[in-house]
Amino acid sequence: MEQKQSSLFIGRWQPFHKGHKTLIETVLKRGKPVVIAIRDTEISHSNPYSTFERWTTIQKGFAEYGDLVKIVVIPDIDEVCYGRDVGYAIRKIDLDKGTESISGTKTREENPPFYPIYWLTGQSGSGKTTLAEELHKEIGAVILDGDEMRKSISLGMGFSKEDRDEHNLRVARLAKVFSKRSSVIVSVIAPFEETRKKIDDLIKPVWIYVKRKYKISKDKPYEPPKNPDLIVNSDIQTTQEQVRKVLAFIKKP
Repeated sequence: MEQKQSSLFIGRWQPFHKGHKTLIETVLKRGKPVVIAIRDTEISHSNPYSTFERWTTIQKGFAEYGDLVKIVVIPDIDEVCYGRDVGYAIRKIDLDKGTESISGTKTREENPPFYPIYWLTGQSGSGKTTLAEELHKEIGAVILDGDEMRKSISLGMGFSKEDRDEHNLRVARLAKVFSKRSSVIVSVIAPFEETRKKIDDLIKPVWIYVKRKYKISKDKPYEPPKNPDLIVNSDIQTTQEQVRKVLAFIKKP
């Protein structure tokens, strides 16, 4: 089968918005494949979204087009150079004035970024705090540790199912506040699937299950997550091996 040639779109996509989508769909609606190249810009006030966040947003925006869309990450560039007879066309796509007037800066101001929240869930003693501290050294994120949170925002709360639930939701709300400024690492057990679903409704974190084989008891309940985003295993991996696995997951498009 003859492979269709693609159209290439290069941008920062900071953030990816309606104008971008309309531009690219002028090609997709003709059934032609596209390659969307994300410039790997350094995080700043004018470039607040990580490569992963932009990749995810673009992927969701074009989910209906399936294999017609390919997304790649390229180094940050300041020019595109070409010589004669390059074998492809360079063309400007004219859009309606309403779409062309959409501003990426205005979009950022009206929709301030939320940085990723990484929630380390696992039984007590599984190594969550140690992993959180080592990850902090690598990505500089704010750490919200369960034991520390019980000395502050959850002071006086017990360990009933209701208290555990409220404690987790308080941490989630605080994580959301911090995520406006920085990535956040939450090291809190979050033992119940029902509670984790409530947390998803609030902040939709990246769930990292820190697994370790401990006996589950009435005093230390834990329902292993059914579909975590990532699993690390303290029984067979060192902390540094876990860090490398998490970093590889975070950095992948």
